[in-house]
Amino acid sequence: MNSIKTNCTTSQKRVPTKDADRPTNQQLLEVCVETAKAAGAHALNNLHRREEFIEQFDHDIKLVMDRECQTVAEQVVLGHFPDHAILGEEGAIQKEHAFEWVIDPIDGTANYTRGFPYWCCSIAVRCDGRVLAGCVFVPSLNECYSASVSSPALCNGVPICCSNVPDLGKATIFTGLTKDMDPRSVEFFGEMAPRVSKIRILGSAAIDVCHVACGRSDGYFEAMLYLWDIAAAGLIAERAGAVVTEWQRDEEYGIRYLCATKEIHSEIKATVENYFKK
Repeated sequence: MNSIKTNCTTSQKRVPTKDADRPTNQQLLEVCVETAKAAGAHALNNLHRREEFIEQFDHDIKLVMDRECQTVAEQVVLGHFPDHAILGEEGAIQKEHAFEWVIDPIDGTANYTRGFPYWCCSIAVRCDGRVLAGCVFVPSLNECYSASVSSPALCNGVPICCSNVPDLGKATIFTGLTKDMDPRSVEFFGEMAPRVSKIRILGSAAIDVCHVACGRSDGYFEAMLYLWDIAAAGLIAERAGAVVTEWQRDEEYGIRYLCATKEIHSEIKATVENYFKK
């Protein structure tokens, strides 16, 4: 997850899509997969350039490859739907259209830079604010997670589902921490640590949420996310049986995000709300 701010602006007006011109959920999903794989392949094929950066900060970087992969993604999307709007971590193409594509070209930028294979390309499409389809492609592991609102969650074409962990004491929870983390996150996980089996931090929100979807972990919470981090993965997890709760932050597109199996979601949610009161 990359916390670099963008110059995205919110379009105040959307042109409604006539039913005759409206793509099906399956068509949207196919373009999500095509786009994620194209951008992900570009990043993978250019791993030798992974340390080329545009800007460098104390705790973060903005890579040349971030920009290039978003351009690749935009070209694929606009090749299919030239009138659609785009909201990306690396900028936006604002158009007055109901459909908007949400792009995170490399989620896990720091991992990518170090050659750690836990990074991905995340592509989602939403209509009037509702996510309809999404894909998270993990090139180094050759794992492609996908779902639409009318189709099941898949990994490499095979249906996936959440774990059936019976209680919090047996659960593995993933999270992420950034340089500008909310100190309440430390307090929250200080309380959660003795109540769960394990807590893990690996550096990509989108992959972490997909791991909830496929049963490799049981929950994910992070207080400092953005829409593009979880737009695709959140839908995939929900279609796999997870329960999602989002709280809006003051920052544009900022989200506090919880995704967990139905058996433990309510208990985690109550603890989150105890620490993160409005």
